Order: sequence, then C-alpha cells, then structure tokens
Amino acid sequence: MAFSRSVIRSQVPVKCGICDTDRSIKWKCIDCSKLLCNHCKEKVHPELKNTENHQVVNIKDVCEKTGVELKINKQYQTELSEISVLSYSHDDSLWIYSYIDSVLQRVKPEGTKLNILSSFNIKVYGMAVTQSKDLLISIGGTRLKQISSNTGTLTDPLYNVSPLVPIAVHITSDNKVLVGCVNKDYPKQGRRVVILMNQNGDHERVYEHDQHKQPIFTLAWRLTSTSNGNIHVVDRVSDDRDRVVVLGQGGDIINIYTGDKEINKARPFGPIDIVTTPRDNVIVADLDTHTLHILNNAGLLMTCYKTSDINIMYPLSLAISPTGQLCIGCSRLKGSTTKVKLYEVTISGC
Repeated sequence: MAFSRSVIRSQVPVKCGICDTDRSIKWKCIDCSKLLCNHCKEKVHPELKNTENHQVVNIKDVCEKTGVELKINKQYQTELSEISVLSYSHDDSLWIYSYIDSVLQRVKPEGTKLNILSSFNIKVYGMAVTQSKDLLISIGGTRLKQISSNTGTLTDPLYNVSPLVPIAVHITSDNKVLVGCVNKDYPKQGRRVVILMNQNGDHERVYEHDQHKQPIFTLAWRLTSTSNGNIHVVDRVSDDRDRVVVLGQGGDIINIYTGDKEINKARPFGPIDIVTTPRDNVIVADLDTHTLHILNNAGLLMTCYKTSDINIMYPLSLAISPTGQLCIGCSRLKGSTTKVKLYEVTISGC
C-alpha cells in the first residue's frame, strides 16, 4: 500500500450538534461537548436526559485566541532522512521511525545525541507505546505487532482487525487501543474505519458511518483522544480536502477542521500528525507551512504557531513526553541529503 502526503484548503462550517442545520453556532455544552444554535440551546438541550446541571457557555469564550509560546530546550542530530513517526516511552526513551530509511529505532537522549538502544529494519505505518512500555506497531498485516521493551522481541498481541489492515495506532488515557484501518487493496474502494479495542482485543466500537449512513473517513492516518472522550482523526482525503475529523463519544461528528484561511492561503492544509497536550488541547502538524494548529478538545481552532519562527522546518511527527514537553520530528526539503533533527520543546499557553 502506498500513502502519499495530501493537503487541504479551508474550514468546514460547523453545524449544530442537535438539529444538524445551518443555523449559526452560538453555544457549547462543556459536559456533552455539543455545539448548539440558539434554538437548541433554549428549547431542546434542556429537555435532554440528565442535562439539567450541564454547563453551556458562549462559543466565543471557548474559541478565544490564545497566546502560545514555544522554546527549544534541546535538539538532537539523527542519522535519519526523516522522522515519520514518533512515540515517547515511560522511561524517557523514544521510538523514532523513518519511512524513507525503513528504520525503527529506540533511542535515549544523552547530551546532544541520541543513544541507539535497538534498531529494526521494518516498514511501519503507525505506532504507540502501551502502559507496560511495549510498542504496538502496524506493519501491513491484519494484526498489530508488539515489540517488547525488555527483550526487543516481536510478537502478535490480541489486536486483530481482519479483514482490514491497521494504519494509525493510539492508546487512550484509559489504556484502550484506537486503530485506523483500511481495506487490504487500498486505495481501491473499500471500508475505512476507526476501531476502539479493549486490552483483550475485543472490538468495543467501530466508527465508520455518519448519521446519514455515509462513510466518515477516506484514510484515518493519525489519531488522538481527549479526556472528554472525543476522538480526533487526521483524515487524508485527497489533494485538496485533507482534514481533522472530531468524533464525540457517541460517534457523532462534532467538527471538521480544514485549516486556517490565512496560514493556508498560499499552501493548502497538510495535516500529518496530531497529539493531545496535558491541558487537553490538540496540536496538529501542518508540514509544508511549518505550522502547528492548536485546537481545543472540540476541534475548534484556538491559534496557530509557525515553527519556522524558531527554525524548526517541516514538522512531520509529534509526541508529548511524560513531563509534558513537546517533541517534534522533522522532514527535509525534497532533494536534500541532510540528516534531520529531533527537537524537545517547551510549549506554554495550550
């Protein structure tokens, strides 16, 4: 399967989470994460079951632009052509993968260098570290694979999505596994889903169709989740329609974010990775504009930050360290032979 990097252009209008009309959105329920028009806020939402104590706030208070600052703490030179996927372990080691080099490494920062603890020549599409510090990876079969942090052995855990193929992998805060999947003969027509599994590998929920029974995803490339149960999906649709789809706990589409009209005026939105901050906001890496888009947990834009302002170019992969630092892995200009760097960044304001 081949996966090209796609792009996008603008932000899709947000609809009311109850009536699903084009009425202007004025409110958000903090407890159930629904965006509301005036009519539903006054007439419908109060009549829903168990909503009498819900907090409903003006959407302007939720989406108010915030000042975000980034400061580089450390930078590490690698011997890789790009850092395509990045995951932090709980022992301060990192897993880094280069799609160009087909190399997966477990590394430990030492000074300005990364000490390579183990290395694997393997093709990886997505990965995430489990509570037990093992690494779950998708490598093209119908099962996720697991690399032991102790022995480095590759095993078959219980996570099977047959007849589909897993691509994106994410571990939720309650240690469940989210997997973005496609049909085996992608990009041919077929099923595109996100599956939530428990630690026994049972499929607890499948996200596939919207309320109109239409497919939600084209390619669920990267995943993250927030503490209110929302799922944020980088969905790579086409050369002009890539986006971030936000699902509520019930599977309804809460929002679809498709870029900032100013940042993406000259270069369309190219979401390539996504991560949740300790404050429960979401950071999206926009590769070709050298930008981080900061969203709240409902997927609404808070602000954007140009990583080029601190000389971080082509942010390709993101991870949050156990101490709350943002880690950024980079790509490089096409045709360049320069080996890329890994950055540890303090981020404030989100």
